Amino acid sequence: MSIYIENIIADIKRGNKNAFKKLFDDYYPILCVFAAHYIKDKEICKDIVQDALLAYWEHREEFDDILKVKNFLYTVTRNKCLNHLKHEQIDISHLAAQEDSEEGFEAAIIEQETFRMVRKAVEELPTQMQNIILLSMKGLKNHEIADKLQIAEGTVHTLKKIAYRKLRESLKGINYILFLFLCK
Repeated sequence: MSIYIENIIADIKRGNKNAFKKLFDDYYPILCVFAAHYIKDKEICKDIVQDALLAYWEHREEFDDILKVKNFLYTVTRNKCLNHLKHEQIDISHLAAQEDSEEGFEAAIIEQETFRMVRKAVEELPTQMQNIILLSMKGLKNHEIADKLQIAEGTVHTLKKIAYRKLRESLKGINYILFLFLCK
């Protein structure tokens, strides 16, 4: 794990609200997507994730590394989702089958962590490349992207190639990171 992330965790442990905001901004959207695997109401997902992040803040002194923080956040989010479903008396037997094995839970975490890493890599691209990649991820073709951004189709093609090269470079260690995550 990067020294930067570990410094944020140490800063949060000391009560630094700006460091917590950085972690919050990074994990809030991805935990909302994770919660949506259980609950379809986006507003309820947002409330659950805010509660999970608040629970981390309240217990911040107990955490020394990001892997423990991630495990805590995903576990609290999952448990709050399941508790909400039970409280609403919604049948969760289909979820119980997935939850019986830790592999299902770990697979969901890995999926969300991968998405978070890709999202962060795309956010680091120059604005025009970022827009092209995001539109491409929505299924738009080069000519549609060119029309939408009011640029030449050849420019879209060139910038997309450069962006993919940059993304490959910034994500080249993702398999190693996921391996480390699985081994913890």
